[in-house]
Amino acid sequence: MIAPPHKMLYKVCALLTLLTLGFTVGCKSYKLGHPAELPFETIFIQPAKNDSFAPQAQALVSSEVREAVIRDGRVKLIANRSEADAVLMLTLTDYSRRAATRSQDDTEVAQDFDLTLQLQLDLFDQRSGEYLFQERRVQARSKAYVYDPYAGAGAANTQGLIQSEFNAIPRLARDLGRKAADELLSVW
Repeated sequence: MIAPPHKMLYKVCALLTLLTLGFTVGCKSYKLGHPAELPFETIFIQPAKNDSFAPQAQALVSSEVREAVIRDGRVKLIANRSEADAVLMLTLTDYSRRAATRSQDDTEVAQDFDLTLQLQLDLFDQRSGEYLFQERRVQARSKAYVYDPYAGAGAANTQGLIQSEFNAIPRLARDLGRKAADELLSVW
């Protein structure tokens, strides 16, 4: 037997009400954003120190770390060290360049390089006078392509190691900035 239309409508409405109630109750405890509370509200990010052989990377890394912290928005970036709750110290500790592929014509000539840049983070709580963490390391990797596959016919298809390395440093700095902010703003 087929149920009358009003009983069918009653069942559909009851089912929709139960589903709506289930979704509402299931989502009532959800909170937007990161649940972790940080032990500081303001931070001063010291300009990076370069103890590596990375060419002119300290300014880029400092800038990228600051930008990543600002984008997160949970802590306020302070321009004066004495007014900040915490101080983040950045040190570029290691930079390496390794040949990744070699020329088919001459195996002594590299066509591209694997670049690795390592950053050490030290976070000092100025209120307590103690380090929140020390010697945390993050690293970024990128490629430097000496051979230019997009060079037009008749044009030189190499850009040189110096130029390709110069082009790769901002990628490394951006990656280090994101990783440093994650390390700083995550639960530790």
